Amino acid sequence: MLHFPRDEFDRRINRTRQAMADAELDGLVLFRQESMFYLTGYDTSGYSMFQAMYLGADGRMALLTRSADRIQSRMTSIVPDIRIWTDRENASPAEELRELLRDYGCENQTIGVEYHAYGLTGQRALAVNAVLEDFCTLVDASDTVRLVRLVKSDLELDYVRKAGVLCDEMLAVSIARTQPGNTAKSV
Repeated sequence: MLHFPRDEFDRRINRTRQAMADAELDGLVLFRQESMFYLTGYDTSGYSMFQAMYLGADGRMALLTRSADRIQSRMTSIVPDIRIWTDRENASPAEELRELLRDYGCENQTIGVEYHAYGLTGQRALAVNAVLEDFCTLVDASDTVRLVRLVKSDLELDYVRKAGVLCDEMLAVSIARTQPGNTAKSV
């Protein structure tokens, strides 16, 4: 289920592609769950696991995630290419990321990486850097999508306003029902 229509995601992707062009990036590898959600609708509770989303300067996208998110990634996102890395002994999702990037022609390109992300631990970042060292040029692009997200569309503002109305209604009910001696059972 998507929270926004496809044209809203297209607008976000195009703004991000412009930011990438301004930074002279051929591609962007995202590790922040909020960036993935913003650009594609992908929603997961597995943000602490290794998962990476690729966005090319040409607009092509791919997601590399774990098998537990296979269905969720298809149901909640517009990502056309979803790849699964298998969590097993000696698994190397970083190497699988390199192969995904190879499939998208990223060899010898300048690729931005969203290093400032909960799911990209120090160990994982070192693994990504190691497998991509002689493959492409990596640039810290941690703020690329974050800065794009600062400017809200009318649709986003409407969504937030509706959420605010719901919160106000919940607060009013909570205040009305909060009385000395009330318990969850007596409400």
